[in-house]
Amino acid sequence: MEAQLAGGTVVSSTKIRDLLHKGQVRKANELLGYEYSITGKVVRGKSIGHSLGFPTANIEISDEYKLIAAVGVYACRVEWMGKHYKGMSNIGFRPTIDHGDLTIEVNIFDFDQDIYGEEITISFVERMRDEKKFKSLEALTTQLVKDKEATLKIL
Repeated sequence: MEAQLAGGTVVSSTKIRDLLHKGQVRKANELLGYEYSITGKVVRGKSIGHSLGFPTANIEISDEYKLIAAVGVYACRVEWMGKHYKGMSNIGFRPTIDHGDLTIEVNIFDFDQDIYGEEITISFVERMRDEKKFKSLEALTTQLVKDKEATLKIL
């Protein structure tokens, strides 16, 4: 098979993996021809997002070989039970809260369902910023409001 081009770039799995490792999901999506996504089961977290007004679904990935995109905050789409929602996701270590293990969590907009134990798919549209440590939970909440506004513009 001849090399395939997308937007003038040769499509290769190596190039796509490199883009995802750098958090360049928009470019990776162009080469893939679809949105990079992660599917997993919603598990209980520490409910800190809920107390900040930004409840998150924490995702447990069952595929140990799944490539995880770079740490950061992303505009995304979420699919649950055949329905689609807008959201923003964080891949990272939550430095303001705990510096724990790598987590994948998503705040699903206009959504208020108990989905613990359910499987959802997060499709990543664009990386918006690096994950960073904030001085306080109030500063984090202020940034989350800005992130949501930016996400809605992207989506």
